[in-house]
Amino acid sequence: GLGKYQIAECTSTSETQCRDCVAGKASMGGAVSECTLCDGPGEYSEAKASVCKIAPAGYKPKVAGDDGLKTGTEICPKNTYSIGAADDCTDCSDGGHSNPGESSCE
Repeated sequence: GLGKYQIAECTSTSETQCRDCVAGKASMGGAVSECTLCDGPGEYSEAKASVCKIAPAGYKPKVAGDDGLKTGTEICPKNTYSIGAADDCTDCSDGGHSNPGESSCE
């Protein structure tokens, strides 16, 4: 099913067994043996996701734990910005400024 991956196929003596994708990975289901890592620019996912999401403008993916999985979003801090679909917020240049969560600097 969506947001799951297969750990054992259906046989004459057992049903197909599946596990949920962890946050930071996604699966459209089917006969996949692992979930796809959400590692493209600005990509992230919650647990049991069928597709990776893209961080919107003013946000960046939140990295959780030592494994570097991107499991949600966090707001860009003051004096930084993001146009979206980016792994990091960009510092305002030349004395520019912004409020948290902005898509550009003033």
